[in-house]
Amino acid sequence: MDIKQLKNSIILSSSICGISSDEVQFAKNLVDNKVKNTNLFVCEGLWAVDKLIEKNIKVTHFFYNSDKFNADKLDEKTLEKIAKMSNFADKTYAISEKACKKISDRDGYDEYFIIAEAKKYTLEDIENLIDGNNNVLAIVMDGLEQPGNIGAILRSFDCAGGDFAIVTNKQAKLGNSRLVRSSLGASFMLPVLEADIDTVQDWLVKNNFKCVITDLQAKKSYREIDYTGRIAIISGNEHTGISASWREVKNAQSIIIPMLGSCESLNVGFASTLVSYEAGLQKFGNKKN
Repeated sequence: MDIKQLKNSIILSSSICGISSDEVQFAKNLVDNKVKNTNLFVCEGLWAVDKLIEKNIKVTHFFYNSDKFNADKLDEKTLEKIAKMSNFADKTYAISEKACKKISDRDGYDEYFIIAEAKKYTLEDIENLIDGNNNVLAIVMDGLEQPGNIGAILRSFDCAGGDFAIVTNKQAKLGNSRLVRSSLGASFMLPVLEADIDTVQDWLVKNNFKCVITDLQAKKSYREIDYTGRIAIISGNEHTGISASWREVKNAQSIIIPMLGSCESLNVGFASTLVSYEAGLQKFGNKKN
């Protein structure tokens, strides 16, 4: 399509939506974590368009800046993205620049907002997913509080070839917009689920996982252990670390990242990245089939 055809396609699929509309207020509430439906999440920008469509993730609302659209300030590539999402989403809304500023939680507001519905996974789903595969990499985030840390860990874990993630002792919503943004899509591209810590520990033992625990009390370096087989990396709370019960799990292996300077530990996101990559490179080499 040429630019005129793209614009016509977008206009035909769009409804005009005011700044005081229920739809804009709903998007604002979702960004502010005031919506009880935790299945929903917001992607600010167009970076997630192809990923959401590739994974066939349901998009309930798509908003775009009509002021810029009507002023012919968008290039063909951007218009193609808008058209692709407007055709995929259940509902597409043209909103003003002021409405974009109202929705966004950032000073440098965005001009596009995608509300999507995350796929819900259970431990039974994961068991079916990994059935017959003995070379599996998982991560368990135990009691992490900061959405940015969780998102960054998921992003690094995905890059390292990780298969799925579990959250225990949940302190932040998986649909938090900052978490989604910092994960660069890993929060919805990877299977991610929430579960009770005791249930998860029993499930990991039952399914022959070795738990690799990042623990300041450990003696063995993270580079000195064997990551073959089914591995679950356990990352703990930013302040208090892992729950003590992880050390008692069958086949658990505590590891430490040596500190060569004056600080006693790394940020949990950096620590999880190092361990994930060590595990991923040992398990998969430079490429995962």
